[in-house]
Amino acid sequence: MNKSILKAGKTIAAYFSASAIPLALNLVANPFIAMNMSPKDFAITGYFTSFCSLLTPLINFYFLQYYIKRFYECNAEQRLILKAAIYKLLIVYSFMATILCFIGVWAYIKLFNSTIEFELYPYLPLALFGIPLTGIYSLELADYKMQKNSHSYFCLSVITGVLNTIAVVLMVVFLKMAAFGKLLAPFIIHLVVFLYLFIKHRDLWKVNVSWSYIFAMFKFCWPLATAAMLGFFTNGFDKTYLESVGNVTEYGYYCVAASIAAYLHVFSGAISNTFQPDVYEAIATHNNRRLLKVFVVQLSMLFVLVLVFIIVCPYLIYLLTAGRYMESTSYTRIISIATVTSAMYFNINCFTIAKGHPQLSMWTSIIGSGLIILSMWFAVKNWTFVGGAWMASISYVIFFFVNVMLLVCVSDVHRMSNFIKSLKK
Repeated sequence: MNKSILKAGKTIAAYFSASAIPLALNLVANPFIAMNMSPKDFAITGYFTSFCSLLTPLINFYFLQYYIKRFYECNAEQRLILKAAIYKLLIVYSFMATILCFIGVWAYIKLFNSTIEFELYPYLPLALFGIPLTGIYSLELADYKMQKNSHSYFCLSVITGVLNTIAVVLMVVFLKMAAFGKLLAPFIIHLVVFLYLFIKHRDLWKVNVSWSYIFAMFKFCWPLATAAMLGFFTNGFDKTYLESVGNVTEYGYYCVAASIAAYLHVFSGAISNTFQPDVYEAIATHNNRRLLKVFVVQLSMLFVLVLVFIIVCPYLIYLLTAGRYMESTSYTRIISIATVTSAMYFNINCFTIAKGHPQLSMWTSIIGSGLIILSMWFAVKNWTFVGGAWMASISYVIFFFVNVMLLVCVSDVHRMSNFIKSLKK
């Protein structure tokens, strides 16, 4: 028992360090970035990147979830074919999908949001065309994670994160490129990493993958991609919707709050990355007791983390923004609660997918999205930005309960089906 705890602790430390080192640099750089960006600059970056949560699942099509699910079900040869198929799709399909998404977003803004106060160029292309550049990078990290190769995961994550921070500081602080530099920096770094991994794994192009194999992947992934796209209503919809309120300065404060609360994802991501292989292994072996234990440990750790963050939040914002954006404090505290609520939903969704119910995940997102749209309209109408902040956290709770209700319904249908079959016998 002590050895397993020690091993888990070392793994958490490795994953945490992989994010903590770039985070530390970000924390040091953030006050200088804040001093060189206006509320409108933060509003611009917040608005255009909000589309990423909607379009990333369509562009990368949730292929990584398929890879993670099949990892322990495949032998070495099958795993190579699987990785080659996803590698090719994350390059060819993803770039084609990005072009179509760009045209769609451009048309939406021109036709339905003509009063927007931000220029589309160059911000929209930088935000969208950076998405396919992260595909094979995420595949590489997923491969390391499932192999429990935390050392390689650490090296790739740290190098990429450090380069990204350096690039942002160079372009925003020294070159005074403001919002343009904030979006251009990660685009360039992701392009460099993409080219490196493209060359490193070029032999995967030689692995033959049948069309039937690819169609099977699409058949499994399309409900998940649809569900993940609708996840936009839990992560991104608040910023897109609140732009219509019209107060650019307050909207900028809100985007600052969202970006600061996002630092918690570094810690929650380290915890999630550590236990994700154990979750899938427990599901595959039908070890429900172990699965419940993992979920409880995750949520307990995140709850303590968020509680501490809420207490020290004003001091963090003062340090991170050089005292310029203290108006973001209340929004930051509210949005930080999403760290716990999102883990609740992602855990139940992970269970749903691993049990072979991808369509259930899709219907959860469809029903939940409808409820969130109605709730967001009511919340923003009555409490504007505060209402939007609460919805950013509560939206995951809505998805969680919808998912649980659908799982119960499926379970009851399954039991009823078995009962009817027993009567026929």
